[in-house]
Amino acid sequence: MRIARSGRFVFVAQWVAAVVLPVFFFLGRGLVGAELGWMGIIGIVYGIFVVALLVVPPLLTVFDRESRRARATRQAYDVSSFVLWCAFLLAALTVPDSGDSGHLDSAFTTWFGISYEVSQAVFAVAAAVIGLAYLAAFILAIAGIVRGRVPAVNEVPAGA
Repeated sequence: MRIARSGRFVFVAQWVAAVVLPVFFFLGRGLVGAELGWMGIIGIVYGIFVVALLVVPPLLTVFDRESRRARATRQAYDVSSFVLWCAFLLAALTVPDSGDSGHLDSAFTTWFGISYEVSQAVFAVAAAVIGLAYLAAFILAIAGIVRGRVPAVNEVPAGA
């Protein structure tokens, strides 16, 4: 698990993404053509919990000594973060929403004319990828902490 060149970008962007992605998911998608319904109201209430959940892996990377010293994250963590962010954007653009008058169009429905059901299916896949990518980022952040604290096999202990 080596420190990646893209890790410097992820080291900073992970904090911004933890706040911006939930705001875009619940409210900002209205700026790109989606109609906002009850999901916007839910976002106001539960958005803070999503932000708190998305901040956990970045907080864990702070405890990775090598990562903190290099001010960059590890390559596997970078990949899982990019997948998480892309899946979050796809989910925001395809999230099925409803109002008091029935189904509302997602951004993909507005842009491409796909049906509500297709948008709902794409959202379900994106939601599954979000769950898996978040789990991977969480595990890889913990693995980075452990890796940074365990001495290498060839390393001579201090004082020997």
